[in-house]
Amino acid sequence: MVEVTLIALALVAGVTGAWSPCGFSMVETLAPAGYAGRLRTTIVACTTFAAGALVGGVFTFGGLALLGSGLGAAAPAVAAVIALAAGAGEARGARIMPQVRRQVPESWRRVMPVPLAAGLYGVLLGLGFTTFILTFAVWALAGVSVALGDPALGVLVGLAFGAGRTLPVVVLAPFGGGAAHAAMAEQPHILRSLRWADAAVLAVVAAALFAAPAQAQIVGAAAGFADPSVDGEAVAFHRPGGLGELRGPAGIQALPGVHPAIGGGRQAWLENGHVVIPGVGAIPAPSADAVAISGTFVAWRAGQELVAASLTDLAPRQITIGALGRPALSGSLLVYDVDGRIEAVDLLTGTRTVLRREARVQLRGPSVVGTELVYVRATYSRQQVRVGRLGRQSVSRDHALYGTYPTARADPGHEPGRFPARGHINKPIWDRPPAGVQDTLTTTAAGSDSVFVTRVRKRKGAPATAAVLQLAR
Repeated sequence: MVEVTLIALALVAGVTGAWSPCGFSMVETLAPAGYAGRLRTTIVACTTFAAGALVGGVFTFGGLALLGSGLGAAAPAVAAVIALAAGAGEARGARIMPQVRRQVPESWRRVMPVPLAAGLYGVLLGLGFTTFILTFAVWALAGVSVALGDPALGVLVGLAFGAGRTLPVVVLAPFGGGAAHAAMAEQPHILRSLRWADAAVLAVVAAALFAAPAQAQIVGAAAGFADPSVDGEAVAFHRPGGLGELRGPAGIQALPGVHPAIGGGRQAWLENGHVVIPGVGAIPAPSADAVAISGTFVAWRAGQELVAASLTDLAPRQITIGALGRPALSGSLLVYDVDGRIEAVDLLTGTRTVLRREARVQLRGPSVVGTELVYVRATYSRQQVRVGRLGRQSVSRDHALYGTYPTARADPGHEPGRFPARGHINKPIWDRPPAGVQDTLTTTAAGSDSVFVTRVRKRKGAPATAAVLQLAR
């Protein structure tokens, strides 16, 4: 619903922008009786104009959404307030502020081939902020794109905006504008009606954003535990420095080993240098420090080596090596993070897939529930728990279920008591951890109605402590 309303808003905002001096001049420039000179040139120029407008729209709104994604933004409520405020301004017919008092370079159509000039004009108009702005919806789209931080949605918004900027021009130009073009310039009530339409769509966008799921709330916490594992209604935890624990409908049960894992109706843990699977057997694994299990396979991490074995023969085989996180199993699919990316291998076929990767970003702690993948995305500006389709796709397409400040603290850019140096600002553009606190999100476990994530907290002068946070889905 949010995506559809934003695309509709971008389209209407683009059409409204055609009621500018630049929009009028585009019709005259591309008309056969204008600088194009003949209908064939008009058609080619309309095509390049449309392509340029689409490119400009994608660059602006896709870029703003990418900026928001880099900042860890996922704030539907903030986006809703922006849309609501812009809608109120449109309904009142308020003067657009701030305004960009510029037009496209008139000389281009005289010194360049018309199709080339048209393409460049399209880019400038598609960018949205290089010429006069006719509606608050353009500013609202910019703010919403940053607040939502969804690059894929930003691209769609940019395409819709570019299409809106294009539509009136390419429809009217081949006919020389005619009476419709004259009406655009002579009848202000048409623009006023379009602004009313912008106001109406902005109100719908605000309602959709307010109704969108907010960031998941922490509904429970298990202090002193880490590395959760979920199987149906049961949850297993590792207690650093102690034995594991199993919690479920039957109550709380202490386990005889450490680093427990559950899955596929089975249990596993580490005990006396072995991976122990009750009812199946034990596998020697003296350096193991993490386990995963399903109904058919067991896997464990041993230093920088990931090993798996079938429950039918318990014969271990190396899967991969590297900087590894804790593995997760779903049937025969083994999922793990290695060197900052998330990979999967089918233990039956040997097929390997890179599920998620992102430059200069650490992806870690994956888990699987059904056809969904859950993991932690960590950047210099934000830590997030993300949920998406179990398959290879872009990180930007996954939903940010929960977010918090980054582990590291940003350099303020100046010494205490001194004015910041040129090029620096007084405060960072992302949330900073509380003074003396470092939180790190590590491993996840996914259930049908909850997601669990380990938070390791380090306070200044105190040892690190772990807790498992339960997030409502």
